Amino acid sequence: EILVVIGLVILSTVLHANNMFGFPYYENDEGTYVSRAWNFIQTGQLDVYTYRYDHAPAGWMLLGAWFALTGGEAIFGSLLESGRVFMLIIHMASTVLLYLIARRLSGSTTAGVVAVVIFAMSPLGIYFQRRVLLDNIMIFWILLAVLVLLRKN
Repeated sequence: EILVVIGLVILSTVLHANNMFGFPYYENDEGTYVSRAWNFIQTGQLDVYTYRYDHAPAGWMLLGAWFALTGGEAIFGSLLESGRVFMLIIHMASTVLLYLIARRLSGSTTAGVVAVVIFAMSPLGIYFQRRVLLDNIMIFWILLAVLVLLRKN
């Protein structure tokens, strides 16, 4: 089963990493979250502007921790590209979590494989899950919470 999961993660990673810096186009929301993450690790403030707290800050704090760990734009070329690499890592972890949830709910390896293949190959998923969006980080935490709820006593 471990080989199946590794194969699924490789498939999902290849699909999402292929041209992730070229498609989709960089969007203003990505720049907003990246700037907030960078500002947080540079100044310790939640936002670059005092009166704008429109999202929960934990997502860009985690993104800021990624920037601090990797040196920001030092490795991947720009902060946006570094953020997209972080989204790829989040996607890989979400792939494993989704497999485990489907496997635990159904008792079937096949169900886990089907769930992950749909998750990995969805054009809508590829489009949005590459972007530096707080939603992708939230999905990871939701999947982790569901897996914890499904643990065996």
